[in-house]
Amino acid sequence: MQNLSINPELKALIPPLTSEEFAQLQTNVLSEGIREPIITWQGTIVDGHNRYELAQMYDLPFKVKEMQFSTMEDCKEWMIRNQFGRRNLSNYQRSVLALELESVFKSKAKENQGTRTDISQISVESKPIDTQKELAKVANVSHDTIAKVKVIEAKAPEEVKAKLSTGEVSINQAYQEIKKEEKQAELEKKKEEYKAQSLKETTLKPEVYLNDAVSFLRTFEDNSIDVLITDPPYATDVKNIDSFTKEWLQIAIEKVKKSGRIYVCSGAYPNELHAFLSVLMNQNKFIVDNPLIWTYRNTLGITPKMKYNLNYQVIWHLYSDQSKELDTSITNEMFSVQDINAPDGRIGNRLHTWQKPDELANRLIKHSTKKGDLVVDCFACTGTFLIAASKFDCIAKGCDIDAENLNIAKERGCTIIG
Repeated sequence: MQNLSINPELKALIPPLTSEEFAQLQTNVLSEGIREPIITWQGTIVDGHNRYELAQMYDLPFKVKEMQFSTMEDCKEWMIRNQFGRRNLSNYQRSVLALELESVFKSKAKENQGTRTDISQISVESKPIDTQKELAKVANVSHDTIAKVKVIEAKAPEEVKAKLSTGEVSINQAYQEIKKEEKQAELEKKKEEYKAQSLKETTLKPEVYLNDAVSFLRTFEDNSIDVLITDPPYATDVKNIDSFTKEWLQIAIEKVKKSGRIYVCSGAYPNELHAFLSVLMNQNKFIVDNPLIWTYRNTLGITPKMKYNLNYQVIWHLYSDQSKELDTSITNEMFSVQDINAPDGRIGNRLHTWQKPDELANRLIKHSTKKGDLVVDCFACTGTFLIAASKFDCIAKGCDIDAENLNIAKERGCTIIG
């Protein structure tokens, strides 16, 4: 029997037969012999690897047809085009095969580019070669399919490629999963960069305690806090908004200096507004300002049918005739309505569902504090208000009951205690 050479690189160009296909070929060969010649180039098999394997296995005679190619690239191109004509391949398999020719087409494109010296003499053959389009033509698939498969081949795990070959996963499914993972990875990168920037800008590290609001507030002397700024859970997150608000807010009012200020964010739900007014209108230490409105335009939600979309939250502002004047020298910061986009998960600056924007936090701290003031947030969450206070050289202290949120606050520059 004639011994032929096998080049692993060339053999790898040909998609392997499935077990069913190989079994059928084996049946045919044993009953009819090896009818088609094994094609070689310089004694190396370029078509017929499976027939040659069966010939050796069963000591069967076969014919050889020698081909002539100028280069290895020409040989590869012939092998791939030959597979398209002989195999029932899926679009994925056809695209993978065609991509093996990418270097060949790019080489030809480069050669064409180098021979074009006089634009008036350009022939049809010397037109620029669009590699992607040429590969799509060879594979008989769309340009878009070739582009997607190229991404898949570069980034998908082998188990996904195997499922593509068997048809368990579609090209579009695999591609979309890659894009989803890339988007998530990019978002995580942006989040890390955002946290790192906060860490860099934080001078006096805020202290945040793993504690509940009431217990934490009771650690302060009455009339010892310069500014209390906080964002407690909303009516949608607590069982009884009335008793919850009354319990912590009355204590907070006692702890803030008469010369200080209080900012409390809340939802705009009627029962929540009622809960706050029930406490605030029954105290006589501070003046209750017209509620501030934080409004945002970048979270549309579902189009309503019976009511209007809620795109604002209330900020309760308390002060007294002893409070220092607000620093609202910038015109657009002097209004009760603060129009600032909400943190956006798409740009990586949203670390928590109800996180307030840094710009809002910076404004309120700048308006109401001076260097060295004690700023307290008894629902600190991921530390937005405390970090803003630190940027303005204030002493910032807070608490939260959620260790996961505190871990994010730590990554942003806070010191966690407890």
